[in-house]
Amino acid sequence: MGGHNSDVRKDEPKRVAGYIRVSTREQAETKLSLTNQEEKLKAYAISNDITIDRIYNDAAESAGDLNRPAMHELLAEVEKGNISHVIIYKLDRLTRNLENLGYLLRLFDKKEVSLLSVQESLNTSNASGRMIVNLLGMIAQWEREVIAERTRAALNVKRARGEKLGGIIPYGSRVAKGKGEGGKDTLVPNPKEAPVLQGILDARAEGRGYADIAQGLNQMGIKARSGGRWFPSTIRSVCIRSKANVDARGGSKGEGGSKRGNTQSGERV
Repeated sequence: MGGHNSDVRKDEPKRVAGYIRVSTREQAETKLSLTNQEEKLKAYAISNDITIDRIYNDAAESAGDLNRPAMHELLAEVEKGNISHVIIYKLDRLTRNLENLGYLLRLFDKKEVSLLSVQESLNTSNASGRMIVNLLGMIAQWEREVIAERTRAALNVKRARGEKLGGIIPYGSRVAKGKGEGGKDTLVPNPKEAPVLQGILDARAEGRGYADIAQGLNQMGIKARSGGRWFPSTIRSVCIRSKANVDARGGSKGEGGSKRGNTQSGERV
């Protein structure tokens, strides 16, 4: 790409960033607290003669995708070429999703950013470090999937008992209070999200990948429900939840239950 990047001064050195994260479930665990992570990062920096310019902090945020406020800020600085190193306490603080890990490693490699992990003693500036990071990423995703399986099993027990279940409202839907059978709440199409969802499902039906779809939405300026960028894992989650919602209603087949001819949007994802 030609031209001078106004966000980076030639006489200004790149910065070192720290990143810490804790989920709602983990907040009660002292060893994973934000304060503990920050102390570990600072101690690592001192022992390695590194100065951390800023620590990006995501509190009560899941590692399932990259739609986190501080993560968005960090990646924006990486994209601008302002960051030389990203220091984390542990790999799963960054992500537990293998696809997202691959995306981050490719981005860091492209922008010449070294990822340093305190607990695993990793440094992606060399091939061995990158290989180990990928292996640990596979383990982190396996752990996340095991937790998800246990959660689904627990929810199935609740369903069998007839207990009311909460959960995330599928993308493309909204809750209509008292509009369901017997005056119960029910899901109805969200007029703002439904056309976007249909575009996503149509793109998947055409064989397009999650990363390609995410890139298309970002280029069109269409925001994710969080108000941030789309990532491959976000697209995958939307498709999976849409399919589960359709299956629960006995709807059409195929990923996400896409029905042809129903899209309200003339744009292709």
